[in-house]
Amino acid sequence: MRQIAVIGAGHMARIRGRALLATGRAVICAVASRDVDHARTCARDLAAPAAFTDFRRIAACHPDAILIETPHRVHDDVVPWGLEAGYDLLIGGSLATSVESGERFIALAQRNRCVVECGYDRRYHPAWVALRDAICAGGLGRPIQAYATGLFAADPASWYYDDAASGGMPLTHLPYVGLSYIRWIFGRPIGVVAVASRVVETKPSRVEEESCVAIVEFANGAFATVIGGYVAPEGLPSVLPQFVCADGGASADAAAGTLTLYQKSGPPLVHSYPTEPSQFVLQADAFLDALERRAGHRNPPEDAIVDVRLAAAIRQAARERRRIPLT
Repeated sequence: MRQIAVIGAGHMARIRGRALLATGRAVICAVASRDVDHARTCARDLAAPAAFTDFRRIAACHPDAILIETPHRVHDDVVPWGLEAGYDLLIGGSLATSVESGERFIALAQRNRCVVECGYDRRYHPAWVALRDAICAGGLGRPIQAYATGLFAADPASWYYDDAASGGMPLTHLPYVGLSYIRWIFGRPIGVVAVASRVVETKPSRVEEESCVAIVEFANGAFATVIGGYVAPEGLPSVLPQFVCADGGASADAAAGTLTLYQKSGPPLVHSYPTEPSQFVLQADAFLDALERRAGHRNPPEDAIVDVRLAAAIRQAARERRRIPLT
């Protein structure tokens, strides 16, 4: 039974903590949060015997690995500490707030032979795995484009709207709208153009790219259009990521557990997949497997750094109104 410590005590710390417990292969040995009441409440919810306000004190509980669920800026303190100490990490979001920090984390993980798995849990959802297999197998023809829209009514008082704490909306939100999952299927991105605006929350410390549309080119000739933002009218639905290929198309709905394949002619083909265990539990299982095999997880830091580079390129493209190449 693996001993897992949790740094962070918010909603996602509980979701991923419970997912680890649901595998039947892990227990939560400690929770750390700067707010003592939050730490104690989360520790109680996850049946953890210890709660701390200083994350470094979790070392006294001898964890096998650490789940990090904090604002991105806090990652820049917590992640290097964990890697320097030789801990394996499950990071519940972006790898880092900057390319420079992300590259440093990769070097630390490689030097200390640490397993690092980043968020992007949808890569474990069976409908998305089937979607990737269908496109990569070539049965739908050459990939042409993908598009997705996702709006999130972020609380202006939260760290999401804090440009420094979050690393910016393109880093915090666009990967989850679909960008990280699209590039998992399309492969290497080679260039970005983008347009962004800030209309509702205009204070200097707020995210500059409050609303943003990015077009990403890929080495295989395909492109993706992703629209995201923090201005979200109540009830307005998001557009599920959809893929267009030369001989058909596809779309996956993780919540419903369905993959829809579109043909040149004839009705769509709908395939259903189980929604339990959840993608969070499947990712937790894969992380625990990786602790044993030292391989096999789908979001290693060498891959997750691409999302950090993409976010930086999107911000630059939007501010400079020009195409930014990616090497």
